[in-house]
Amino acid sequence: MKINHTELALKLSLLKSSFVGLTTETKQSALNKGKGASSMLESISINPDEIKKHTKLVGLIGTGVTYETMVENRLVKEGTPKDEQTFEAGKLPWGAWVIGAEKLLLKHKGSFYLRVYCVANNVPQVEYKLNGSSIDIKDSKFDQWRAAEKVEGDKQGLEKPIVVRSYGFDSIKEITLNGETYEVIPD
Repeated sequence: MKINHTELALKLSLLKSSFVGLTTETKQSALNKGKGASSMLESISINPDEIKKHTKLVGLIGTGVTYETMVENRLVKEGTPKDEQTFEAGKLPWGAWVIGAEKLLLKHKGSFYLRVYCVANNVPQVEYKLNGSSIDIKDSKFDQWRAAEKVEGDKQGLEKPIVVRSYGFDSIKEITLNGETYEVIPD
């Protein structure tokens, strides 16, 4: 079944906390472009802007609690006493919560974003594609452009950090809600 961005925003805003399955296509950030003669395009004739990251994952949405509360609860679960906790979540780095769908939907520059908390025991399936064909970005030919890997949740003080993502509706290709899978199309 197909669902457009407006219909998806409405359907999501009616949900309580729920697990969802997502298939996304985003810009890759694992490789740098380089500059001048040492740019990836000049050196190996690959434009890194044409490489897309395809991800399949399960996540939690609409938690009903703040990100800070989720981290604090996990700290307690991992054995850090309340009086020794130092984590403090900052403000949203961009965008604003959609009224009535706080902690779930963001709006930024006229576009909707879905806030997803990645499930710790579910490893996302990630594939990189160049012009529709799979590529191995760990191949040695990409070594000089490989970006340093991010350490997610390093300021949380957790053994198993809470990984948070905000996916633009344009990057969501499929979403599974309450057992029903939808192909997401623009309005």
